[in-house]
Amino acid sequence: MIRRFTPALLLIGFIVALPVQAQRATVQIKVDASTASTRLVLTHSTPVAYEVRPGKGRLEIVYATPMRAEPAEMLLDDPILSRFQMRDDTRLVLVTGSGYRSYESFELRNPFRLIIDLQGNRRAGDRNAVEPPPQRRDPTRKVIVIDPGHGGIETGALGPTGLEEKDIALDLARRLRQILQNDRRLSVVLTRDEDRLVGLDERTAIANHNQADLFLSIHLNASSRPNAHGAETYFLSSDSTDDAARTLAALENRAAGVSEEAVVTVEGERREIDLLLWDMAQNQYLAESSVLAENMQIHLNELTGTRDRGVRQAPFRVLMGATMPAILVEVGFISNADEEAQLRTLGYRSRVAQAMATAVHEFLSDLERLSGPDFSSGRGAGQP
Repeated sequence: MIRRFTPALLLIGFIVALPVQAQRATVQIKVDASTASTRLVLTHSTPVAYEVRPGKGRLEIVYATPMRAEPAEMLLDDPILSRFQMRDDTRLVLVTGSGYRSYESFELRNPFRLIIDLQGNRRAGDRNAVEPPPQRRDPTRKVIVIDPGHGGIETGALGPTGLEEKDIALDLARRLRQILQNDRRLSVVLTRDEDRLVGLDERTAIANHNQADLFLSIHLNASSRPNAHGAETYFLSSDSTDDAARTLAALENRAAGVSEEAVVTVEGERREIDLLLWDMAQNQYLAESSVLAENMQIHLNELTGTRDRGVRQAPFRVLMGATMPAILVEVGFISNADEEAQLRTLGYRSRVAQAMATAVHEFLSDLERLSGPDFSSGRGAGQP
């Protein structure tokens, strides 16, 4: 006997089957190949179990359960990563190029993200490529390197209405550059002048390459406490001033590929980053960095009219390896609705940039007045 199914019954069966497909987890794939390495950010709709399996000419992320990839496949004009493709709903295959050498990976939460940094030689396909010679600097001019935090697929902190840290940091850096360049004694370099991702080590490498006299990294703070407000200024130390400073440094480092315990996964092996060695590289500049941080904190406090949150020390990776006075400034809490609203206005951003410029000018004046064997060796000022 042949049973006949009415369209209504078929429709019911189709509706019942829909939730099964809808329950499949998704992974959104973003690629940033604008820096020395190629970074993939895999954002998952839910925490999932996976395994990274290196192979010849490829790297596979094997999931324990079926996944839906968005996009499922992409070709890239990149000597480090030539393409990726989702296969069998459980294997994301990264086909590496001739410039690929190794990988590092780490996880971020809320939402669950797997970050994979593919290291290699982006110039491998260009046999005629020649490294540019080091720039010759004018000895009569001071070089200031301004570092707008985050960029590209790394947005940084978000405000209550969606204002992104990376955009405000870049705008402030440009405004500060414009003010400082009015002084003919100064030459100003930005580590990025567009919305792109720059590695933390690359940022200080830019400063060292330009033989900078000062390195200033600009960021916006965030807190689970909606009323947190005001500026904070940091300089480098392997030991944090307090738990809050340690947590903030960990968050900033993890956003760019350095884990909270300063451990990353390299080719499947865990390797520790020796923060102490980097701290020693900055030791001779601790006094200058302390003076610069104090100047910055004073002028930002005067601008905002808030209580002094103080100058602190923490192991920010972006400050490691800098061969000049170097600080990181959190100009305000973008997570605070009132401060986010202020940061949306061009006038307030200009006032913030002017406060930072005043601090820089005062520091350079102090440096000329106080420079000498005691000051330059770090004995002229103590740690806060």
